[in-house]
Amino acid sequence: MRLATACALALGLAAMSGAAQGPTIMTNGRNLQTPINHGLPDQLLGFTFCRLRYQNTRRARKTGWGDDYPQADYNFMVRLSELTKARISRWNDGSPGFANVTAMDPDLFQCPYLRMQNAANYDFTPEETVRMHDYLVKGGFLWIDDNWDPDFEYIRPNLMRILPDAKIVDLPVEHPMFSVLYRLDPLPQIPSLGSWQRSGQDSEIGPSTVHYYGVFDERDRLVVLVSMNSDVSDSWEREGDNQAYFATFGSKGYSLGVNVALYVMTH
Repeated sequence: MRLATACALALGLAAMSGAAQGPTIMTNGRNLQTPINHGLPDQLLGFTFCRLRYQNTRRARKTGWGDDYPQADYNFMVRLSELTKARISRWNDGSPGFANVTAMDPDLFQCPYLRMQNAANYDFTPEETVRMHDYLVKGGFLWIDDNWDPDFEYIRPNLMRILPDAKIVDLPVEHPMFSVLYRLDPLPQIPSLGSWQRSGQDSEIGPSTVHYYGVFDERDRLVVLVSMNSDVSDSWEREGDNQAYFATFGSKGYSLGVNVALYVMTH
């Protein structure tokens, strides 16, 4: 709890610093479904935030690959560079190095960290399934976020096609990923801003239990994280859009995001 409080304090100080020097975060979330950049960042100086781009095969959850994009990606990279000593990649204009790739993109294998939004909307083709398998067993990591019951009924079969021998575990709060830097207890359930404004509840679908499923390969390496009944990236996207929402969920979302990034880079 002390570490989570430190994260909240650091974010508050960073926000005040940004106010004095000009905006350091993006606001007014748009869920943009069109890329604003292409390829990998010009300056591959450190951590690169990659997002998986796809064309919906169904409309099971919200919009698609670009939900919370680009604000969440941009803001998370800014805060990762401020809250840790991790170096981040950048574009030539100095903006944080976040990118988007498809499963068949040659740049995929340059992304040690990959996020997929609303994965229940998509089924990987046979070629993409092979490609994702190769990506994961060669050291890649995939975080599937913003999923709510019953999305896992679509997600699990895709994961098992990609990694037939995988072991899927409902990760306990004691897993070391949840305390790499900030100690999380309990594991956070985060709704979208719009849902929270309508209901005041942490869940978007009525009473539900949050799960963070870990997918382990045959070497027992954690290769996929699935956020179930939680929309972590909305807490990054909406930092500057609603102070009450950010005060409630911002430190939880950033603490988890930073922990996952650091765990991926060190494991």
